[in-house]
Amino acid sequence: MRVCHFLSSDSFAGIEQYVDEITKEQSLNNQVIIITNRSIIKKFNNKVSKIGFSSLSRKSPLGLLRLFFLIKEISPDIIHTHAAKPTYMINRIKSYFDVKHVATIHGIKKNLDEFEKADFITIGNKSYLNKLENKNKLVVSNWALDPKDYNPRSRKEYYLAIGRFVKEKGFDTLIDAWRNIDEKLIILGSGRLKKNLLKQIKDTSQESKIFIEESVPKDEIDEFYSRAKMLIISSRREGGPRVALEALFRGIKVISTNVGHMSDILDEKYLCEPDSLEALRKLIKVSIDKISDIDQTTSFEKVRSDFTFTKANKSLNDIYANLISSDKDQL
Repeated sequence: MRVCHFLSSDSFAGIEQYVDEITKEQSLNNQVIIITNRSIIKKFNNKVSKIGFSSLSRKSPLGLLRLFFLIKEISPDIIHTHAAKPTYMINRIKSYFDVKHVATIHGIKKNLDEFEKADFITIGNKSYLNKLENKNKLVVSNWALDPKDYNPRSRKEYYLAIGRFVKEKGFDTLIDAWRNIDEKLIILGSGRLKKNLLKQIKDTSQESKIFIEESVPKDEIDEFYSRAKMLIISSRREGGPRVALEALFRGIKVISTNVGHMSDILDEKYLCEPDSLEALRKLIKVSIDKISDIDQTTSFEKVRSDFTFTKANKSLNDIYANLISSDKDQL
C-alpha cells in the first residue's frame, strides 16, 4: 500500500509528532511519503520519504496546481490529510485521482464541511462524533509512547506546563493565575507569543518563579518530566492534549481545563472551566495545597491501557485496508 500523509504547519508540535511516529511504524509494511512544510521537514524521521511543499494560501491556484502534479507523481492509494488546510486543498483536486482520502481532525474546528468530504474521518476525541454527518468516522485517540528509559527523580522541584506559545494554550491565563502561588513553574515550548509571555511575567513581577524554556529537544523532555510535581494544562481549546497523556503515563499528576479528551481521563475535581482565570486560579490553589492527597492511579492505568500507540496504529491500518478492500469489491 502506498500511503501519503499531507500536513502544512510550519512548526513541529503535536500534529507533527503524531505523523512522525505513525509514519515510522507504517513504513515497515507500506510505502509511506510525508508532504510537509520545508521549514520542518528535517525534524521528521529519516526512514520515511519526505517532500517539501509550501503554499501561501489554501486557495492559491499555483499552490493547488503544484500539489496536483505532486500527487500525480506520488500516485498514492491512500492520502491522509491532517487538519483543515491540507484537507481543503486535497478536496479541490482528488477527483482527478484514483485515491482514498482519510482526514484527521486534530484540534477544535467550527466548520467541518471540508472534513465531511473525506472517505473516512478520524478524530482525537468523541466530542465531534455527533456533529459529523459522514458515517465513516472513528475516534482514534492520541497516545503516549512507553518511556522505557524514564527515570523519575525522588526530588520534585517544580510545576510544569508544556505546549506551543499560542493563544489556544492559555499560558497567559496560567501566568496570571500563578500570582499568589509561591512555587516554581516551568513552561516548555516555542512559538510566536514567547516575547508576550516573557513581558507578562516581568510585568507581574514573577521572574523569580516562572521560567520559560524554549525549543527543548524531544529526548530531553523526560528530564523535565522527571522533576515535575504536576503538569498543568491551561488550554482554551484542545484536540488532546497529548502532553497530559505523556505525564499520566509516567505517573505524574495532572490538572487541566476541561478540553479535548481530559474529561474522559480525569475526575471532574481535577478539571476547571476553560478560559476562566478565576476557575484556573482556584483549581491550582486547591490542588497545590492538597497535592499529597491527590490520587490519580485510576487515570494512570487508563492512559496506559487505552491511549496506546498500538491501538491507534491498528485502527488506522484497519481503516486504510477497509477503504482499499471496498474499492476492489466495487470492481
